[in-house]
Amino acid sequence: MTRNPASTPPAGESSGTGPQVPAGSPRLLALHGAEQPYAWGSATAIPELLGTPAAGGPVAELWLGTHPVAPAFVEADGARRPAADLVGPLPFLLKVLAADKALSLQVHPDQTQAAAGFDADDAAGLSVDDPHRRYRDRNHKPELIVALSPFRALAGVRDPARTLAVAAGLGTPALVAAFRPLANDPAAGAATVLRTLLTMPAGPAGELIDALVAAAERLRRARGRRSADGSAAGGSHGRPALDNPRDGGEDDLARAADLIGRLAAAHPGDVGIAAALLLNDVTLRPGEGLFQPARMLHAYVAGLGIEIMATSDNVLRGGLTPKHIDVDELLRIFDPRPSDAPVRIPRTIAASPGGLLHGWDVPVADFALTEAVCTGDGVPVGCPTVLLAVEGRVEVTATADDGTAVAPVELRRGGSVLVAGHAAVTLTGAGRVFLAAPGHRPD
Repeated sequence: MTRNPASTPPAGESSGTGPQVPAGSPRLLALHGAEQPYAWGSATAIPELLGTPAAGGPVAELWLGTHPVAPAFVEADGARRPAADLVGPLPFLLKVLAADKALSLQVHPDQTQAAAGFDADDAAGLSVDDPHRRYRDRNHKPELIVALSPFRALAGVRDPARTLAVAAGLGTPALVAAFRPLANDPAAGAATVLRTLLTMPAGPAGELIDALVAAAERLRRARGRRSADGSAAGGSHGRPALDNPRDGGEDDLARAADLIGRLAAAHPGDVGIAAALLLNDVTLRPGEGLFQPARMLHAYVAGLGIEIMATSDNVLRGGLTPKHIDVDELLRIFDPRPSDAPVRIPRTIAASPGGLLHGWDVPVADFALTEAVCTGDGVPVGCPTVLLAVEGRVEVTATADDGTAVAPVELRRGGSVLVAGHAAVTLTGAGRVFLAAPGHRPD
């Protein structure tokens, strides 16, 4: 568990000893998240946010919710208690995510698929912790990530014409052949390509990836030479300047070469390196969001962000992982239709002398994520359930439905607070705070 830089109410100012806070008796409690040391994580990004020493190993995620795999805790009634004891199971999970290496290519089921898949795995006698089990629960898992740093991600099947141009530019015959269904069936050919790649025998798959890595290295070197000659823009040390491409062409090819190199370093020999080229490759600017609906193939590549999702652990993987891949089930729920990456630009919800409220529109009822940018005077932020500060220092005050003031809490960078019970919250001070709550049913 992590140290949380938020102060708790003085002893005697909180009430209630039952499993959940009684209605009309809300409290503000410092929330202690659970760290997840996945191998793809950064060793420094989350410790720096929390103000704790880096332990040397990766810290990939900080979970701030009631998910039973890694529940967050509060100090309440003289004891450390799971947050679920005070607020019940939350419909969302708030995370800090810090990726140094690419996560697996993956899709999540919709609600109907999740329920049917869970029942099928139960009927097959697979335990919940069986590595070959595909569905861990009956819930869907839509996700939103908001970038705190430049955040690179792959999301949604790219326009087939652009992908075919990348394959031709890499000059790898085996890749061109594997991607040919995109030309024959632009609307659904990505499913055929994905099956071809994921069922390819080890020998040909290894040869394909070796050829791709070699082609990408040749392109990076050639681009670096052109940059040194002044004939093309480049980044430092001969690395390409990788802006988000809008019209494809040379930018798509440069990003593909860079992506192949990064993925090969993290997942050597994995055929998912080729599959990743099917997807839109985007880099979010800080503050921009990326929404992942059901059935969309995606992967996070690198960066620090705030993620919120429905409380679920249902993941169907499609490469860039040593874990089990069920190709048939993956393709059954995968949506192969081309689309743009679902980038979400922050929308200003409210403005006051004390600051701004930003939000990201998502078509799900499981969660709503907003950001308060506080500049001094009080900023009303509604009735959130979890608050997480990423900059500065603010005082959190709250008022119960009957008008009773709740004992305030000071929230500093890296700190998080649980609002136990229903209360209208106000932030005062200078800082940035993310606020998570259940969402509203979309129209």
